[in-house]
Amino acid sequence: MDNAQQAFLKLSELLTDIETAVISNPAKRSQALKKVKIEKILLNGKAAYRFARYIENKVIHENLDWGCVISEIISIMQTEGFKQCTVSGNFNLTLLMNKDRLFKLTGLKQNVNYSVFSEKEHNRRKKYILGEKAAPWMISLGIMDENGNITSGMQKKFRQINRFVEMLADVESHIPDKCTIIDMGCGKSYLTFAMYHYLNELKQKHVTIQGYDLKADVVEHCNKLAKDFGFERLEFYNRDIADIENTSGDIAMIITLHACDTATDIAMYHGIRWGCKVIMSVPCCQHELFKQIKNDDLSTIMQHGILKERFAALMTDGIRAQILEIMGYKTNVMEFIDMEHTPKNIMIRAVKTNKPFNAEKKAALDKQLKAFSVSQCLYRLCFEKKD
Repeated sequence: MDNAQQAFLKLSELLTDIETAVISNPAKRSQALKKVKIEKILLNGKAAYRFARYIENKVIHENLDWGCVISEIISIMQTEGFKQCTVSGNFNLTLLMNKDRLFKLTGLKQNVNYSVFSEKEHNRRKKYILGEKAAPWMISLGIMDENGNITSGMQKKFRQINRFVEMLADVESHIPDKCTIIDMGCGKSYLTFAMYHYLNELKQKHVTIQGYDLKADVVEHCNKLAKDFGFERLEFYNRDIADIENTSGDIAMIITLHACDTATDIAMYHGIRWGCKVIMSVPCCQHELFKQIKNDDLSTIMQHGILKERFAALMTDGIRAQILEIMGYKTNVMEFIDMEHTPKNIMIRAVKTNKPFNAEKKAALDKQLKAFSVSQCLYRLCFEKKD
């Protein structure tokens, strides 16, 4: 029996389950595969193990059954030359491999906080903030069944909803009771319904939420659903977000999720000029700067269309975040959901503070825009005089 087989048998004897594992520290720094992350997931109602291979600037996923996990770890370490794998499960341990391809276990410790749980309980850990029971609106939308299990094909949407609610929970204390929240470009409104459920049914804030979208059939459908769900303070409108006015004066929060191109800027501008307490935005396609941007010092990027497009998108979001800071908001730019779900995964979240207009940051932004020869929509709306 060789050393690899001995390692396999020892791990198989110790480990009855793995929660997470990371294969890292490649022997050759230049190799394309940098690391492999392993995570226990729920797939079609059953436990599976997702192997995420980080290859240069890509991530490739593969899902395996438990019976293949340990042998796959050993195989990856041998064939790719990784020196270690850290494992967390019913035991925490590190598997080391030396230059002679010999394995050694170290750091072995029983995980006293680990308990075997069913796939259903595994799923419920991830949706804890929404409660243990399936909400009627989630059943109606086909996200969960009546027993609280995620339905087939809705795992990604379920994770997206929970991630959004987590981010909302972080700023919930800044959202006043009985205020109005505007969702600009609401689409099918999965996240709008989740926000209403969290703020009104769980937190009892009695807020009014208005959703706006340009598709009349979508608005009609969402209004019907809101009525069916008994969401009395939720209503949808078929209207361009550029035409919305704060006539009531009580709009405290703006959200915009995947509003196309400069529609995100218009929504943010509404939030800024109305003095909204919270602004949450997940930008979508961003074309405005792509045709403008010029900088000879970055010719290695600018000469390739795909790199230029990504750079322009990142710069656009950087400008938006800086403008919010200039206007007195505390701003965070964060990952909304994993890249495996959508490439449009950046959220800009801003909370109003008492800080005054920041002239120093405005000057720095002006310098940057000049350096790249660009004019950006939110900048024009906030700082350039209107005719």
